[in-house]
Amino acid sequence: MQGNSLFIGVDLGGTNVDMGIVNTSGQVCAKRIFPAEIEEGEKKLFDKIAFNVIELQKCLNGSDFIGGIGVGIAGLVNSKKGVLQKAFNLKGWLNVPVKDNLEKRTGYKVFVDNDANLAALGESMFGAGKGVENLLTITLGSGVGGGLILNGKIFHGKDDGAGEIGHTIIDRNGPLCTCGRKGCVEAFVGKHAIIRSVREKLDKYEDFILKKYDLNKLSPKDVSSAALMGDKLSIDVMTGAGEALGVGAANAANLLGLERIVIGGGLANAGDLILKPAREKLKEIALKPQSVEIVRAALGEDAGFIGAAALAIMKMKN
Repeated sequence: MQGNSLFIGVDLGGTNVDMGIVNTSGQVCAKRIFPAEIEEGEKKLFDKIAFNVIELQKCLNGSDFIGGIGVGIAGLVNSKKGVLQKAFNLKGWLNVPVKDNLEKRTGYKVFVDNDANLAALGESMFGAGKGVENLLTITLGSGVGGGLILNGKIFHGKDDGAGEIGHTIIDRNGPLCTCGRKGCVEAFVGKHAIIRSVREKLDKYEDFILKKYDLNKLSPKDVSSAALMGDKLSIDVMTGAGEALGVGAANAANLLGLERIVIGGGLANAGDLILKPAREKLKEIALKPQSVEIVRAALGEDAGFIGAAALAIMKMKN
């Protein structure tokens, strides 16, 4: 791989596609975002991605060239074949050959993986996971995603099914999760869990900021914002979510000998309101609490395509 090679990362979401040119140090050289418009079909979307590859190339200097393209997608991905088997936010997409479609349109080598795995890889190579060999990245959004880096590499497990920290059970008598089982980490920390917890705790508090909100339209961001303003109900909810997160993190650390657990996603913006109780619970449960730490993700809103570009960088190095 030559010194002037740059890489394109593609974060393919159900609403938008984020793309960027990233160098081998993880710096973003240029980026683009456009609506996914999934309803228009696969062909049109791949055509748009290919068009934006061309547009991004216009930002290159004369000595620069594209070394490869990485693509991250939320769903079940066969990473070896570059096939999206099923996506939760790309309705109707089944067994889609993403790699083949984009290689034919762009002429570049294309590598595809689950977006949570690539978030972990990006943080490992360029962000909050830099310098450690064994880490877990937990993304807190509508659900709870996870990506594992073991011995410096993405750990896929059989059938690309590893890293699903959100669906590890921490209380078998706990609330129902979106996956249909009870007591998963996601059932305590995911979007629906946060809103459910607010409703369950309403009667405990006489005065709270969330009174001003329509509870039918409440979001975790609203709860996080209210907690940062000192709302006791919201702080109670965030503390409970943080403790559940810490239990899941500690279990993973005990099983895998993790050195670092990186927390990202929208809910991580609550900072210590969720991370402090998570760290306290980790210390309480981890067998070697001095050997593992919880930190906040560092790559921010560009994490998706930076992680995807990191995949291409890693693959082209090998």
